[in-house]
Amino acid sequence: MLTEVRRKKLSYLFNILDSNKNELLQPDDFSQVAEKMSDSLNFEENSKERLRLKLKSLRLYVQLLTDMEKEDVSITRDEWLGLFGSRNTISPKAAKKYIFRTAAYIFTLFDQNEDHIISKKEYYDMFKIYDIDMKYSEMGFEKLDQNHDGQITLSEMVNGFRDFLMSSNPEASGNWIFGDWQEVE
Repeated sequence: MLTEVRRKKLSYLFNILDSNKNELLQPDDFSQVAEKMSDSLNFEENSKERLRLKLKSLRLYVQLLTDMEKEDVSITRDEWLGLFGSRNTISPKAAKKYIFRTAAYIFTLFDQNEDHIISKKEYYDMFKIYDIDMKYSEMGFEKLDQNHDGQITLSEMVNGFRDFLMSSNPEASGNWIFGDWQEVE
């Protein structure tokens, strides 16, 4: 059963991921993020790098469908909320794998210079790509940066995702990974 805090956070993330705002998560939502990222990195239209980002995005989406044991390629809001709300939908082991995969995907996608850390600029770029209100980017970065060294490691990103997806504590540090989760429409 989802707590109200988790329901709000998951609804908020659904809204972010639903880039075309049609109330469904679909492959094109994930492809659009890869396209925006490719544009921000100035990858040529038919470049291998652009294709690589798109494939990464689609691979993450296909894995999500696999974890949910779905044949249809669209995910409704209710299915999304049920993903982490019921042991019948996803096992704790599968949830742990999904959290790591998603955090690692976001991490590698936004580690633009591939130095294995996320700088403030790279984190702010994530907010821009996902059209998240920038006024929360500084606080989100500071809460993820657990050792306060001015950068985010993969471990810190994974911890943040775990907080965001699984914690019912409204004060958990990872809750702000995508900005103000309390502003759910």
